[in-house]
Formats: sequence, structure tokens, C-alpha cells
Amino acid sequence: MRTPRRKQTAATAHGYEARSTYTANLGVPDRLQYRRTLPGAPTVADLVRPGDTIATSYRTGGVVIEVTEYFYKAPTGETLSHFTIVYMPADRARRYRDSDRHWINECVAVGDRILMLFEANADEVSVVGRIRPADAVRPRSILIT
Repeated sequence: MRTPRRKQTAATAHGYEARSTYTANLGVPDRLQYRRTLPGAPTVADLVRPGDTIATSYRTGGVVIEVTEYFYKAPTGETLSHFTIVYMPADRARRYRDSDRHWINECVAVGDRILMLFEANADEVSVVGRIRPADAVRPRSILIT
């Protein structure tokens, strides 16, 4: 005699869960848990600027060349703000081609940390070097002989 089995979904059978808008749009189960930047708190564009050096929790990084804001219409009906950071390897910072461009999508500022929009995604971006502002006063030295 066969024991009746409950049909398992891919999410319960294998632990799959949407970690990005791309996988959510493919139909991967989404827990509907998202990170948000609190009103009045710094955004990703405030935390990282073109020229800054970044590193990720998965051991990539480079020099930021662009930070762009996008919006995601969640199944809950909310419209969520997130950013894409475009960077290139540090050794290509002076001269680079389009093929040297790398993207980190769906970044959200949570406090002073840059995390991913979906809570199921534990990736993090850190700023490891700041570019000096153009209006910064350069120290002068005088050689007296």
C-alpha cells in the first residue's frame, strides 16, 4: 500500500527562494521581505560616490564609476527604491573598455551599510577607499634651504 505524499514545491523541497528581482520574476518563491532605506536616512548614492573604491562580501570590487537609482514594483503593491553600482577593476581605472564594467544591482542603504534589496540575499558592499573631494584644500609644503 502506498503512503499518500504531500506534493512539495521547489521552495520547500530544495530551499530555493528569490534573492533578486530577476529570480522573483522567473517565478521563484518570494517571501515578500525586503530591505528599505528609512526616510531621511542616507541612500546608497550618499554612501558611495564615483571614484570611491568598494569591496563586496563575495570578494570582488573596484573603483565606482556610476550610481543609479531604480524602482521595483513588489507583489505587495509597494514601489521600492534600490540602486545599481557600476564599477571597474582598480587596475583598469585609468583606461577601461565597456567590457571592464561590472554591476552590483538592487543595493539598499540600511544605516551605514549597503545591503541587497531582498532579505534572502546576504551580500554586502563596503566602501574601502574614498576619493578626495575636488574642493579639498591641498596642504602646501615649503622647502627652506
